[in-house]
Amino acid sequence: MILEVINLTKAFESEGTKILANNNISFKVYEGEILGILGANGAGKTTLIKQIATLLIPDSGDILYRGTSIVKHPEVIRGRFSFLQEGMRNVYPYLTAEANLLYFAYLNHIPARVAKNKSEELLKRMGLYEVKDNYVYTFSSGMNKKLAIATCLINDPETVFLDEPFSGLDLIASIELMDFLRSLVMESGKTFLIADHRLDFIEKVANRVLWIKDGNVVMEGSTVEMKTIRKEKEFIIYLQNSIETQNALKEKDVEFQVLSDEVLKVEVSLDRKDYLSIIISNFDVLNIEKKELDFEAIFKELYSRAKNN
Repeated sequence: MILEVINLTKAFESEGTKILANNNISFKVYEGEILGILGANGAGKTTLIKQIATLLIPDSGDILYRGTSIVKHPEVIRGRFSFLQEGMRNVYPYLTAEANLLYFAYLNHIPARVAKNKSEELLKRMGLYEVKDNYVYTFSSGMNKKLAIATCLINDPETVFLDEPFSGLDLIASIELMDFLRSLVMESGKTFLIADHRLDFIEKVANRVLWIKDGNVVMEGSTVEMKTIRKEKEFIIYLQNSIETQNALKEKDVEFQVLSDEVLKVEVSLDRKDYLSIIISNFDVLNIEKKELDFEAIFKELYSRAKNN
């Protein structure tokens, strides 16, 4: 275990109103994993990461880094982590890509020769070596984000905090970044904490997820564990289309979708075995497919439960 957050609480005041950003949050982070911190905007993700990065002081609770309190001894973690803030504020647009990396290496007291070799290595790894002498303001959002992450790696940190790394990226750039993060963890053993609201990408890149709502932890666990929370499966049944079949389905209150003049589609979950039995027994079935609920559907259900509690 590399990090342990214990009963962390942080509140702010706005126009005389107290806003509880983090409410008694506790969790552990294990070395070499990617922990995804999920939640809507304003859920408290950034506040949480900034406290772990020693940029904010908790109102109460503690944060242990390799067993030592970084609330009392912030110097323990400084120099051993990097932080990509939301909005790509890690790069300077009027410097070249290589100059950005060399500047951050200088800030981290890395010798010039080592910094040069390291920056070239990272630029090649990010696919930016051919444009290393171009000014960053000419880069696309995806190129900017890759360079910003490279600045987080120039000091070879143990732990990397990424706040909304997928924001502003198109689908292709997001997939490339996701693949890079996965390979980086496998190759380097670095630990990542990624705060984001993009369920689709966090599901694919994270080992575990921590869901936060209104400053509270809604759910915590591995992505595999989360997918077993709802054990029922959905069946997709394709039926021969006819007016008679449509009318019979309507009479039995079974929802369907007309795919073509020949095919109807019906989705049934195992908790409605009566529907499943009726359909198979009474209609001309063309094909049956089985699928598991996706990660986003599970999250929406859990989030809805937490909202109603």
